[in-house]
Amino acid sequence: MRTTLKSTLLLLSSSLMLAACATTKSVGISNLPHGELTKSYATYLTQTDFSEQLRQVTALETRVIALGSEEPLGLGAPSSALVEINPASLTGHHALARFYQRVDAQDAARRHEESFQLLKRHILASGDGSSERPYRLLSKADAELLVRSKGRSIVGGIYQSNESAALQLLLLSRANTTSPVNSDYFDLSQLLPAMSGEDVDPASTGNPWDTLRILADSEDSAARAAIGAYLAKQRRYESAIGWLQLASRGDNLLAHTLLARIFWYQSGLTNSESASVQADTTLKTTEELTQLAVDHHIKAIGLGSTESMYTLGRLLLEDSNMPAIDQGNSPVFGAQTKRDHAVGLLEQAGSLGHAESLLYLASQYRRGALLPASDDQANRLFAQAANLRNPKAIISYARYIAASPERQPKTPLIPLLEELADEGNAEAMVVLGNLYAKGISINRSPRRAVRWYKKAVTRVQASHHGNAAIVNEVAWTLTVSNQKGLLKPGYAQAIMDTMMRTNKQVQNHPEYLDTWAATYAANGNFVKAIELQKRALHYARIQDRTDVIDILQTHLESFEAGANITE
Repeated sequence: MRTTLKSTLLLLSSSLMLAACATTKSVGISNLPHGELTKSYATYLTQTDFSEQLRQVTALETRVIALGSEEPLGLGAPSSALVEINPASLTGHHALARFYQRVDAQDAARRHEESFQLLKRHILASGDGSSERPYRLLSKADAELLVRSKGRSIVGGIYQSNESAALQLLLLSRANTTSPVNSDYFDLSQLLPAMSGEDVDPASTGNPWDTLRILADSEDSAARAAIGAYLAKQRRYESAIGWLQLASRGDNLLAHTLLARIFWYQSGLTNSESASVQADTTLKTTEELTQLAVDHHIKAIGLGSTESMYTLGRLLLEDSNMPAIDQGNSPVFGAQTKRDHAVGLLEQAGSLGHAESLLYLASQYRRGALLPASDDQANRLFAQAANLRNPKAIISYARYIAASPERQPKTPLIPLLEELADEGNAEAMVVLGNLYAKGISINRSPRRAVRWYKKAVTRVQASHHGNAAIVNEVAWTLTVSNQKGLLKPGYAQAIMDTMMRTNKQVQNHPEYLDTWAATYAANGNFVKAIELQKRALHYARIQDRTDVIDILQTHLESFEAGANITE
């Protein structure tokens, strides 16, 4: 049963018809069983000339979205037309529910609200919004409506193709201007076989570009960003910048970030190189390109981009040629002011969940290179990063704490490391072993330390790719330790024998050869230790590894003197 387009228009022109509207039956799917919803999708996807239908639908969705905030009484006609073409349109039913509520047609409003809720439940049941299990639906407008129904504002989006979804939409959103940016993924792959005229098969794949061009022509910012990103990868920067600039008009965080990257890349080219990649016929100077990169990073930051906060913060600290920055407050001049602004950006990114920003700041305070050395600041920032439950941050903090007996962790490390270890993280197992070996944050126990070391090696050996660094660290620790309970030279030699004989990629690695030699020396075979150590020195010299040659030579002299390495 349908409300015709003609009757919808009459509703807007006559107060008498507004009253009659309350008894008019309208399009709805709320009476369908959940399993029957597939038929509503098929009604849309199996239409002839689907590409033209898609153009009409996207145009109608754009109009409905524009009218929704400005002229709710104008929603009737385009929303009815939208539902006429696509009975499973979340956007269409939501708009019609609002429209009929506005004109006091409660029965019709209720039917469309029920249809909206049924479709919404159906979409939410199709996945969890992750990249591995995206929600399945048929339009970006429906995806945006679903995100907005969670009380969030859209700040960016892009279409992608991967092994699990031939056409996947990533939408970025946040609850307010001080909250982190959330990611939601949607699978629109069902559109592709419909575009090609094939039978609609959820498992089928197809070329997304015809679909993306239709969406881009309808001012879909995510489609324009996808085309721009693809062209940038092909090094077709002139076209890429054009598409990304169109995408950025819709306040697309990702478009601004990609533009910033392109302009920064161009700013680092020589004049001849720059002439071949710049989009304008009038070549921009290095300073102009740098300023464009900064401007787009600032726009992305305004939309909540922690990646741009991190990038711009690092540039302000590391590049003395960075131009003055004005974020609407006061320009940033001078080394001290730029440094303070950089720290502010990095701390802001950290407060929004960007662990890498906190780790970078912590490392700078620890080294005292670009920032004043401060163990207290480093400890605080490492702890803040670890509390984000970022694996790299947790392990980095544990190694930082283990490096000095004076340092006390500002957050419980053992539970965080054990959680990672339970997930199979071999490096977390090694770090747990280090903490037990040193008695840091937990009672010292060489026995438990060795148990964690062996678990880490077992995990690595069972992995298809393996991790030579883990085996090397464990073998070195169990070979050179000055703690009796940690000395396991036989085991250390066995795991190094296995790795060095089966992993060709590490057979000319000076550090690994050094460890391998040390295990033989610890087991009394100095002839083999000397042979391996000379091999380590040989590769270090031909690789120009001046950072390790002296220590390798010292170890060789120890082996030649019949002495083990002890730390």
